[in-house]
Amino acid sequence: MTTVVRTHKILVNAPLQQTFDYISDLTRHSEWSDGELRIEAITPGPVAVGKAYHSRGEVATQKDRLNTVRISNYDPPYEFGFVSNDPDAGDVSHVFTFKEQDGGVLVERTMTLSLNPILAFLFRLFVYPLIGSPSMEKALAKLKERLEGT
Repeated sequence: MTTVVRTHKILVNAPLQQTFDYISDLTRHSEWSDGELRIEAITPGPVAVGKAYHSRGEVATQKDRLNTVRISNYDPPYEFGFVSNDPDAGDVSHVFTFKEQDGGVLVERTMTLSLNPILAFLFRLFVYPLIGSPSMEKALAKLKERLEGT
């Protein structure tokens, strides 16, 4: 297997705790994600490592794709992460880090997945540049608008 890591960053003009709280609420990701998305908790209680969710969303040309999502990192207000179990890609890790910078918050999102070498090559050469990266940039721009109230 080949590990593929992709990172995106955006600077938002919002308080650190507010930014962390908004992003760590997975049920609100549909407000800023690119494409259709619904996330609902399947384990009760507050956000914590191990809490599980079901996610149904749009991936490339697939609609209503089901994933099981589990909180993997929770260190308020500096780090939040989850692992999504994708039917095709297996476990996909998403880690957000939050750093105060220039009067705002630098949000860094790192996605990590393992693919067989041929799929990793195709992902790096075609899928991510043509679909993944533009979608992630669009989602982060929408996230910035939401957090800044613009």
